[in-house]
Amino acid sequence: MKTVAIISTLLLASVAAPPCIAREPAQEVFLSAGDQAITTSGETPAREARTYLLRMQSDLPINFSVDADNSACSLEISKASQRGVLSTISRFPASFRDSGQSGDKYTFSFFQNRVSFMSGARCAFSFSLTQK
Repeated sequence: MKTVAIISTLLLASVAAPPCIAREPAQEVFLSAGDQAITTSGETPAREARTYLLRMQSDLPINFSVDADNSACSLEISKASQRGVLSTISRFPASFRDSGQSGDKYTFSFFQNRVSFMSGARCAFSFSLTQK
């Protein structure tokens, strides 16, 4: 009987909902037609990433230029039409160019490197996007 009670308690504990941590959704950035650039700056919250989403409106290449704190930051760029990470950048300033296709989505995630994550330091960054 004692074994049944222990098993029941373990099963109930494994089904109980874990505490939820609200995470900020990706901030969407928009490019207008032509050679206009958007410039954005920010910083990551301590021990969290800051993510931006770009939805392609046309079949023009994108140019991404970024500057960030080399002692604290890293960046991952992903493209929805490709598996895995498209590019990882950890030395700044840096640039990235890709042939964009209408309807595709790019995700830019800024995060702290290991040392900064452990100390709770924030990652300060700025980037610009152009499409031409």
